[in-house]
Amino acid sequence: MKRIFIATAIMAVFGGAISLSACTPEPRETPPTPANEETTDFTLAPYPVKLRADASLERITAPQSGYFDTGSWQIMDDAPGERLITLALPGSNDITAAHWRLGASHDAKAISNCLTPPPNAHSRSTASIDSHDFQAFTLDDAGMSHFQQITGYRAVIDDTCYAIDLIVNGTRGDVYDPPREPPFSSNHAMQRLREINDGLTLP
Repeated sequence: MKRIFIATAIMAVFGGAISLSACTPEPRETPPTPANEETTDFTLAPYPVKLRADASLERITAPQSGYFDTGSWQIMDDAPGERLITLALPGSNDITAAHWRLGASHDAKAISNCLTPPPNAHSRSTASIDSHDFQAFTLDDAGMSHFQQITGYRAVIDDTCYAIDLIVNGTRGDVYDPPREPPFSSNHAMQRLREINDGLTLP
């Protein structure tokens, strides 16, 4: 009798384990976000710079101006330079717009001041873009119902100051009647703009 009881108990234990194993779901891996395979290549002459970017981005060629930013070659427009390219995230509008901008300058003053961030910048760090070390900083501005967030990158390469500015700006939607929703969040926009850096080829 003892042997039959022990055998029955063992079968019950293993049977329960098998039953629990069958009911326990296998862990799932989060599928990666598919990359957009459609890209556009830009050659930014006369500078030896190339950019491969998502084709959904809109190139802005018209002069820019805003509550904070003048649309110049870089946010600290204290020396001559050239705005090589500005790209806007799709959906950008007057409520929230997101721009990726690259500027460059051979001017001696621009080169001298290139690695000096704006006085009100914070979160200063170093970032690698196309194997070059860039000085990075962040900057926030607000006034009336307007806002602006910037992540800037600066480097001197072959006697040239390169300035990359990631700019998210706009107006608070709650000042409208009825309130208006932004096309994207500032955090999402900044992440998308940072990804554009990966397509940059520098000398």
